[in-house]
Amino acid sequence: MRRGLLVPVCLYANKAGLDMLETTLAALQDITLDKIFRESGQEALNSVQMIMQQGFTILPAGICLSVMENYVSYQRAVAWKVVREGTDVHYLAFAFTNWSFV
Repeated sequence: MRRGLLVPVCLYANKAGLDMLETTLAALQDITLDKIFRESGQEALNSVQMIMQQGFTILPAGICLSVMENYVSYQRAVAWKVVREGTDVHYLAFAFTNWSFV
């Protein structure tokens, strides 16, 4: 997520992330975090300010949605701020552990 964006979008995912979101790298930028973290995952979006101040946060087990609107459960997620050296451009990175389709 870049600082100042109203709707955080996905910029990169590894193979596991693409599989979890049921998308391709080319289509990834069309996905916004609010679409992934609907309903029970809203705490992830509410944690953005804490991530920007503290640098990271650990999200407890939860459920998010893939692009195909399939529910995906995860045991834990870690979100952290990535800062581009020499600029004030910030991104968020997420790592999900033990995810599976529900």
